[in-house]
Amino acid sequence: MKNVALIYPNKFKGGISCLAMHVLYHHLNKYRDVRCDMYFLENYSQIKNRDAIIITLQYENDYFNVVRIVEELRSKNPDAIFIAGGPCSMANPLPLSDFFDVFVVGEIEGSDIMYRLINRERDVEGAYFPEYHGKSREDFRRIERVYPRKLGIEDYPVRQFTHPSGAYGKAYLLEIGRGCPRRCKFCMARAIYYPPRFRKLEDLIYLVDEGLKYTDAEKVALIAPSVGDYRHIVDLCQYIRERYNIPISPSSLRADTVSEELLKVLDIRTLTIAPEAGSERLRDYIGKDISDEDIERALEVAKGIGIEGVKLYFMVGLPTEEREDIEGIINMCKDVKRRFRRVSVSVNPFVPKPCTEFEKEPFNMESKKTIKYIEKSLRKYGIQVTYENFNSMVVQCVLARGDASLGDLLRKYKKPNQLLRYLKKKGLLERYIGPLE
Repeated sequence: MKNVALIYPNKFKGGISCLAMHVLYHHLNKYRDVRCDMYFLENYSQIKNRDAIIITLQYENDYFNVVRIVEELRSKNPDAIFIAGGPCSMANPLPLSDFFDVFVVGEIEGSDIMYRLINRERDVEGAYFPEYHGKSREDFRRIERVYPRKLGIEDYPVRQFTHPSGAYGKAYLLEIGRGCPRRCKFCMARAIYYPPRFRKLEDLIYLVDEGLKYTDAEKVALIAPSVGDYRHIVDLCQYIRERYNIPISPSSLRADTVSEELLKVLDIRTLTIAPEAGSERLRDYIGKDISDEDIERALEVAKGIGIEGVKLYFMVGLPTEEREDIEGIINMCKDVKRRFRRVSVSVNPFVPKPCTEFEKEPFNMESKKTIKYIEKSLRKYGIQVTYENFNSMVVQCVLARGDASLGDLLRKYKKPNQLLRYLKKKGLLERYIGPLE
């Protein structure tokens, strides 16, 4: 019997809402000679004497937690193989290459990759062993990503754990598709999950029926980079609503996919869309492909069916951004506020990510001033502006683009601000956030 610990390197609230955790837990426990348990930041310290420890790398800023977890558990689990997977593992695992025995580069459904790695096989497709393959960017890029050509039902977790504190509440997570058919040049998910794959409607209906039979859920959360691009989305939502009469929670909708029919069946109180930029010119340049007319039409549809709240997502510091683009964000938000009672705005700096068309673009340190300017300009209109800690976004850029040399620094500096101070003091920051050759 192989005893395996599966860890989400952050709080329970995020981990219980992470589909990857449920997929891995379900996948590994189907083997008769594997026992897999789930852990989070709150309880990982109790793990000892395991045969394998698996950590999902969903976000770069979790790396500080990851290093602490791995260093603590190595001594308690001397015979364990340490395995990492997830989007960061697929895009650029090099900053963590000192801490794991192997990284999974791809998606595990329909394969026996995890089982073979737990049993310490070395010649495994989609597996990157830093000590064996090497720790340079070229070494990593030689590893071919693995993924299922079609998304089926066999490996889907219909028995999910839920909790009211989860990011979606007590929700059954229903992945309708993976990858995105759009062409946004900043989006890492589009690149690492290519090609876009949507599930068959009959498969989704089966997964809803089985999932709500075995999962204690009060709503269904639809998971996909672009929910509205699924051509059967209205049929699926109508089925869920008519059969189970429970709320449906989509991730944000693209403005050009919003329809009266869809909003009515979703029955949402707040329309959430991501224009990303304040002008059509800049949206075209970054590949967002949403016109002013698309946004206006989405707002009119929402207003027409009685929706009173709108949430808008923007990025600043994008390539070719000009002052007019910033003013465009402010004017768009003011216009929305004139028509809707509740308006909230999220503004964050553009972070160039590996595998994207913008991966070599610089991180714009002036974005901090831009965000503060937008916040100040909108405050007088009663519009709430939220944003991530700016230093944490700078560090996210460093970790997303970094190489194996960051391993020693992650070991030494336990918090993002400590790492950032060191890089600034040594004049190394520009190496990571400046334009790449």
